[in-house]
Amino acid sequence: MIDAHFDHIAQQSSFGHIHPGTKLLLAGGALILCLLSPSFFVPLISGIILSLVLLICNDIDPVIYGKMLLAPALFSIVSVIIILFMLGGGEVLVHIPMLWMSLTVTTHSLAEGIQILCRVFGCTVSLFFIVLTTPLSDLLSSMKRVGAPIELVDLMMIIYRYIFIIYDMAVEIIQAQKMRLGYSKPCEAINSFAMLCGMLFISSWNAGEGLVRAMDARCYNGEFPVLDQPEPVSLQSLLPVLVYLSGLSAVLILTMNISTLDLVLWFL
Repeated sequence: MIDAHFDHIAQQSSFGHIHPGTKLLLAGGALILCLLSPSFFVPLISGIILSLVLLICNDIDPVIYGKMLLAPALFSIVSVIIILFMLGGGEVLVHIPMLWMSLTVTTHSLAEGIQILCRVFGCTVSLFFIVLTTPLSDLLSSMKRVGAPIELVDLMMIIYRYIFIIYDMAVEIIQAQKMRLGYSKPCEAINSFAMLCGMLFISSWNAGEGLVRAMDARCYNGEFPVLDQPEPVSLQSLLPVLVYLSGLSAVLILTMNISTLDLVLWFL
């Protein structure tokens, strides 16, 4: 299962002994700095450094990491291509005349596209750092310690679990339908998809009722008992995080007056 695979990576992480709050501080601080940066320096530097940490220090398989980055990369590239031809302003770099319209790429649209692409890269790697180094149980326990409603935390745990259960169920049904040529024709595909939705709805409803009966049988009183014994916050792990965030903050301050548009104009 997908969630079991990612959770296994997080459980076997080399940073498993570090307090979840320290890892959240690192990823959250890098995420905020990437969003505040007016240029692509901070997101690009943050994404590269955290990626190297995950690949080298955390011993993540490069193939798995590349597949994780593929989906947001494709989505970002498509969005950037659209932005290149939609935004105006600045000097015209590329002009493609067509019968009913013309496509134009300007310095402003190019700078905006580069900025968005680097910002998505930096923020995505920050989130992946949490996913690949911190198990979900540690994240939910951290939410409880900071005062998040217990009902919300338990609901997040149940939803997270059943998303992947339903996903695996859908994959198995689709494979069975394909073996029976359920998608060989358009009409058959529509019928198979309708049956898939109906079976998923009924299966998820039955799974929910089964979960309620199991909770009642175990005397559920409104809270899932979870063993919460986090590692204490140590200066040895907190100090590198503070140094890293301080370095990113220094780069942000130094490049505050340098926009991506200025760099594009200088390069051109």
